Amino acid sequence: MRKIPSLLCTALLALCALHPLAQAQTKLPIGIVTALTGPMAAPGVFQMNGFKLAAEELNAGGGFTVAGRKYTIELKVYDTRANPSEGATAMQRLATVDKVPVVLGELSSGVAAAIAPIAQDYSLPFVLTVPTGPNLTEQNNPYLFRVNANNHQLNVALADFLTKQGWSPISFIAWNNDAGRGGVSGIKELLPAAKDGYVGYFNVGEVDFSSHIANVRNSKSQAVMLFMDEEPGSLAIKQIRDAGLKLNLVGTLAMGSDRFLKRLDAQKLDGMLQYNAFPPNADVPRIKKFSQLYKAKFGEEAHGFSAQSYDGLMVAAAAMQAAGTVSDGKAIRDALAKINHAGVIGNIKFDAKGQANPQVYVTQWCANGSRRILYPDNAKAGCGAG
Repeated sequence: MRKIPSLLCTALLALCALHPLAQAQTKLPIGIVTALTGPMAAPGVFQMNGFKLAAEELNAGGGFTVAGRKYTIELKVYDTRANPSEGATAMQRLATVDKVPVVLGELSSGVAAAIAPIAQDYSLPFVLTVPTGPNLTEQNNPYLFRVNANNHQLNVALADFLTKQGWSPISFIAWNNDAGRGGVSGIKELLPAAKDGYVGYFNVGEVDFSSHIANVRNSKSQAVMLFMDEEPGSLAIKQIRDAGLKLNLVGTLAMGSDRFLKRLDAQKLDGMLQYNAFPPNADVPRIKKFSQLYKAKFGEEAHGFSAQSYDGLMVAAAAMQAAGTVSDGKAIRDALAKINHAGVIGNIKFDAKGQANPQVYVTQWCANGSRRILYPDNAKAGCGAG
């Protein structure tokens, strides 16, 4: 047999290294489920921005290393449209067709509940970065993890703060879903002043809150809590203020961003409170660094959903590195259970149920359209910090 000259062999090997197939072998698909369209598309943008920023950082310099081999992340994104059946179909495909090592994301607690058992069936780690339903981590599912605070953790912080304000009674206008009803019942258990106020629920797509506002007025409430997203939240606040109600407003994570301010004017938001997972202008190095990176990339203020999602992907990558594998779901799960990661939202360490315990803040809108940090006491800061 004729021998191939060694110089030619070297050249052929170099060409193979440059061939698209050889490059594709180092790409690592990571499953992402979120709402790109439908009623929750707006917060879905924030979630996706966090994943994109983390993937870009991990891919810089040729990727990240697992067991001596470099990998570049390729986000395998499926639109759940905040629909449980769509989410279940997406998870099934990610597990059986795409064969991803880990899945992250989702916005809706109902969708997450439909997806989680499928993840367990396929020994596929599933990392939540936004859903807050407390029951998600109460199903004895060892493959489910959550980096963000759940409703109970958020409510404990908010109730602690509101107790000191002495407002009574406190009313509610909330989404007619698990998140809304869970938020109301959770606060009522923790806050005596909330027991005598009005409680009204609305369905997705409703835009007229006049009947709820009339009932809040008749209840003589000193505050109203709005368990809803930014779109209905902006409508409800405008209608409350236009009706002349001067009571205190309390909102959710979705109501603490610059993008929410653009839906209203600063006067309508002045004094409004909201629990917050990530005050983007806080004078904290990890927060400042992320906020600067985010603004440079997307041209807008950073958001808590983005920070949580960024941390989720970074935690997944760290777990794969610790496990030394990008294919063994059980080993990656075991590594996640032991992870102790210094994240943007704080230190991320999961309890025995897969729940992290990040810091929860309470922020307040100022008259100039900025925010201050009111809670916890050791993080208090003036307008422009929240």
